[in-house]
Amino acid sequence: MAEQVDAAPALSLVVSTVGRPVDFDRLITSIEETVPAHLVELVVCDQSADQSCATVLRERDPAFRWVATTSGRGASVGRNAGLEVATAPLVGFPDDNCWFPPDTLSAVVATFAADPGLSGLSGQQQTLDRRPSMLRWPSTGGPVTRTNFMKTSIMSTMFFRRDVIDRVGHFDEGMGVGSAGWYGAGEESDLLLRVLSGGGRVQYVPELVVLQDEPRDDADAAFERKMLRYGCGNGHLWRLHRLPRWLLAWYSARKVVGAVVRRVRGQRNLARADLAYLRGTWAGWTDRRPRELPVGSRS
Repeated sequence: MAEQVDAAPALSLVVSTVGRPVDFDRLITSIEETVPAHLVELVVCDQSADQSCATVLRERDPAFRWVATTSGRGASVGRNAGLEVATAPLVGFPDDNCWFPPDTLSAVVATFAADPGLSGLSGQQQTLDRRPSMLRWPSTGGPVTRTNFMKTSIMSTMFFRRDVIDRVGHFDEGMGVGSAGWYGAGEESDLLLRVLSGGGRVQYVPELVVLQDEPRDDADAAFERKMLRYGCGNGHLWRLHRLPRWLLAWYSARKVVGAVVRRVRGQRNLARADLAYLRGTWAGWTDRRPRELPVGSRS
């Protein structure tokens, strides 16, 4: 652990990672280049055997507060471990392969400061050439709700007040990438929905931009299995929070149409991935584990 500044940080960034030091190095650089040193605290939970990301952080020793820790496997496990040592009143959970434009983090802090009743914020994610990344993000802002969270929030774009998270509970360690179960996603939405159910107010602010490559640009055969697990997590989320069936049907219909369009365009890997996500969603919603995900396999 290192503390290079005396002032208490306003925002803790908690990163759970397994062996992507090059990407993580880019994240560190973006923080160094865009944030006053007193504003941020970076907490990395490195779950890799060689501690490669923690090593990068120690070797760079950036001029902002940072903490390196470790935990058992699973993104949710790592984020919960990071929360145990994070100290700021605001917290975000960037992926290890995302990075920030110059004004994003200071704008996050300023937005919370201007609205003391705000529980959380979500920005939008874009690629370096400013294409939408992962979602089709709305161009206008507004409240995040139980019916629009699927198009206004992902883990790397969300920030919360720490006391709100402590009140509703931390991440469900049975959900998310690397979890011991078969629900390979949904942990961030589960947290968000618990904040909303507890009376919290979360705002979507599209001007707050986080950068990350679009994963579908490099989809391979393994992407299909990944999307199957993600779908399982999504279906489980829908069942857990009793979300509207009509909305699940609408998103499912979109996946079917998307798969047909991609197959016509010759994007076979993406078409199969869409259908795998759909199968996973049904499996998670009905609580019937797919045969392709045997007991003991990790998400």
